[in-house]
Amino acid sequence: MIRHLLHHEIDKQAWDARLSRCAVPWWYGRSWVLDAAAPGWEALVDEATGAQMALPWRKRFGIAYLHQPFLLQRIGVFGGDPQAFLAAVPKRFRYADIYLNAGEMGSSDHAVRISEQQNFELDLNAGMDALRKGYSENMRRNLKKAAGTGLTYEPNAEVEEVLAFLIGSEQFKRWGVDARRIECMERLLRGAQVRGEGFAVSIRAGSELVSCAYFVKAGGRLIFLKGLANEQGRALRAMPLLIDRVIEAHSGAPLILDFAGSNDEDLARFYRGFGAQRAVYLRSVINRLPPLVRNLKP
Repeated sequence: MIRHLLHHEIDKQAWDARLSRCAVPWWYGRSWVLDAAAPGWEALVDEATGAQMALPWRKRFGIAYLHQPFLLQRIGVFGGDPQAFLAAVPKRFRYADIYLNAGEMGSSDHAVRISEQQNFELDLNAGMDALRKGYSENMRRNLKKAAGTGLTYEPNAEVEEVLAFLIGSEQFKRWGVDARRIECMERLLRGAQVRGEGFAVSIRAGSELVSCAYFVKAGGRLIFLKGLANEQGRALRAMPLLIDRVIEAHSGAPLILDFAGSNDEDLARFYRGFGAQRAVYLRSVINRLPPLVRNLKP
């Protein structure tokens, strides 16, 4: 039986224990990660099967709704059937736009819309020579160009420097990354660093930082949580070099490099350039708003 738990009713030790028994113990589902990304989150739990789903929620205009926290690709269902859990979402949540693990989805409530999202994954359990053979010709050309630019790879970058680089980037300004999402990112990266669950890497041109990234290593996955290059770094092909060096450092390990996206065709092409394969997860939009405001997102 699926139970709805308010935040204070969640036994987080039991939550993490159930997650650890899942076929893929997704880092996104750890209780501390959810606390950092979605304070006050609620949950759906089936203790008989061990399946569970996080309910990150907010309220706007008096309407309680479910949202997808910044940098978390999915919020469940961990170890269970997405359709059954969507049917159990409490009626008080009048709207939801959330991302779930893949699963069999048959007919459902007319208020629920399901669409596929794409992720890209690369199995690192091979030698580096074999992995590089899977690179596209364009990726090989980019790496050859980067090799002649004098770029320096730093495998143990400072997380605070990476945060400052991301927050001050022209991309964050262009994307409209607001203060709430920045604070979420800071809690996640610092939290992962303190717990030994992640690491920062960077690329410098001389003394200048031109590209950086933060990776999470947990649950058999190496997740490309966030990273970017500035204008100079893009011209020097710094990001291809950075990812190639991370792949090299973890080649032969029983890990999946999880690029955490993307539906953007340019990014998808970039990830495919490393030999990554497409994988599917689900977007679920639930709209229980009254007819007059149904087309307004909270």
